[in-house]
Amino acid sequence: MCVCLTDSKTGQPVFSLQWHITAKCDQKCTHCYMYGSPFYESETKNELSLSDCKAIIDDFSDTIRDLSRKGCIYFTGGDPLLREDFFEILKYTAKRNLYPIGIAGNSYHLDYDTAMRLKEYGVSMYQISLDGLSDTHDRFRKPGSFKDALRAFEVLNKAGIDSMCMFTLSKQNMDQLIPVIKLAAEIGLAGFDFDRVVPVGSAKNLKDQTIEPLEYKELLLKVNEEYKSLRAKGCKTRFGYKDNLWVLVQDEKGIESSQNPVPGGFGIKRGCLIGYAGLAVLADGKVMACRRLPIIIGKLPQQKIWDIFLESSVLEELRRFDKLEKCSSCDNFEHCKGCRAVAYGYYGSYYSKDPGCWL
Repeated sequence: MCVCLTDSKTGQPVFSLQWHITAKCDQKCTHCYMYGSPFYESETKNELSLSDCKAIIDDFSDTIRDLSRKGCIYFTGGDPLLREDFFEILKYTAKRNLYPIGIAGNSYHLDYDTAMRLKEYGVSMYQISLDGLSDTHDRFRKPGSFKDALRAFEVLNKAGIDSMCMFTLSKQNMDQLIPVIKLAAEIGLAGFDFDRVVPVGSAKNLKDQTIEPLEYKELLLKVNEEYKSLRAKGCKTRFGYKDNLWVLVQDEKGIESSQNPVPGGFGIKRGCLIGYAGLAVLADGKVMACRRLPIIIGKLPQQKIWDIFLESSVLEELRRFDKLEKCSSCDNFEHCKGCRAVAYGYYGSYYSKDPGCWL
């Protein structure tokens, strides 16, 4: 978790729940953190009941009230649309006035009628991944998935739901990043962002796909030039700066990161936000500080979100950013801290340096 919304009026961070509502999925991506996870079997066999989901929504509503913060829920998976009672869950979320609601999923079950139902229940953003142009993307995910993603983006644009694209970056597809950025602008997506592959789950053997630090810095600079060029041409797509390591080149090159794709009335807070601005929940109710960091800190609905967030000894240890190797002495510490999940996947330690950092 490296970017969070803030309330533009109060400056308070929005408390978010990244909820992997099901482990059902039509794809088996080569870099997925769900497959190959020690928690995957439990997710498939012990999916939360509808009544449990409603209890968690109630708990979340109470938590943000007690924290005096706004809250938002991002439903993902797997693919949320593969859960049969997903619209009942959405309806209940809307009933509790928990906005904004976002979804990250696949394209295959998203048609216009479905998109309009999502919009009816308050869904304002739908994220679909593109990890390259047609051949590259389909190799990572599933034959035909690139073409279907473009179809789904058209559906979202027509329905008036913000169409978001996420790109998972590695050595294998770094040459495709700028072409996909241009494509996102060409087809009129609401937002685009990218982040590095984390070597956990199915990607645990992809450490060799980590981009060398100075090479990554040069790529960020090229990406920023492309962003600026597209904006100068009138492009309305909001290009994000999700990766914490953007901070390292901001001051040096005067990079403006205020263009992150966020709803009206909200701003952005940067830097690793583990233990600060939200939690991730798996399909069986297990709770993580960050979905890409495979460390369990609690269980819902058996425990309360408030108790996990404020009293978990594991989460308290993860908040010890002062123990980070090298990062804690860096001038950019407060706004960066590297990616703790990438560090864990690459070195086996949460406190290790970020392997992509060039400082």
